[in-house]
Amino acid sequence: MAVKASPEIIREMRRDISTTMKDLERISGGIRSAMPSTSGWDDAQAAEFKMLMERIARLTATPIETLHASMPRLEKLAQSLDRYNEVKF
Repeated sequence: MAVKASPEIIREMRRDISTTMKDLERISGGIRSAMPSTSGWDDAQAAEFKMLMERIARLTATPIETLHASMPRLEKLAQSLDRYNEVKF
């Protein structure tokens, strides 16, 4: 039985996930940094808007921890595939 996976593909996935994490952090930070510009708003709709934007910023950042946790596992998988591919049958 052969393994049909490539360590290079796994490492490419790691790079893509890393880029995605940076994008999510940038988006979440951008939303949070824009919030002070609404400081002059003081009606009920402004409060609702601020609450909604904070929730969006949190939801945007939520997957970052899970993605970060997957990085060592993907590298371990790539290393396992490297070792597997070195074995000659």
